Amino acid sequence: MSNDIRKFYSEISGKSDQIYDYVSTVSEVGDFKKVNGIQVLIHSIRNLLLTPLGFYPFDPNYGSLLYKKVFEPLDDQSIEEIKYEVNQRIKEFDDRVKITSVDVQILGNDQKGIQVNVNIKKGSLTGTASLTFSGSDKKNQLNFLQER
Repeated sequence: MSNDIRKFYSEISGKSDQIYDYVSTVSEVGDFKKVNGIQVLIHSIRNLLLTPLGFYPFDPNYGSLLYKKVFEPLDDQSIEEIKYEVNQRIKEFDDRVKITSVDVQILGNDQKGIQVNVNIKKGSLTGTASLTFSGSDKKNQLNFLQER
């Protein structure tokens, strides 16, 4: 094998047991940042759950209905529906991870916001994808948190 091909296999394509991706960062020049490990899976879950179901015309089953839950009465039944939605969507579209738990918290006295923490595991790596949906904000806020 030539040195160029070795370099491609070792540096560019990665190893078969590694997962990585490039994500855009907010900067003046539109930089891309390489993420690896559990952060790749957190980004994938975040994209899936924040995309409204039916948004992509060529893949109408991709996405979730979580954005609709902000404007519904948030009671115990709604919280169970949110947990079910998260579990089903991730099982259908990203079977690389095991969901260890889904925690839902109601935000604010007006109950027009929810925070969803999805705790995941991939081998020995664990992490939390944290999403915040708020009916009082002009935009949905999102935080995807630490690699533990």
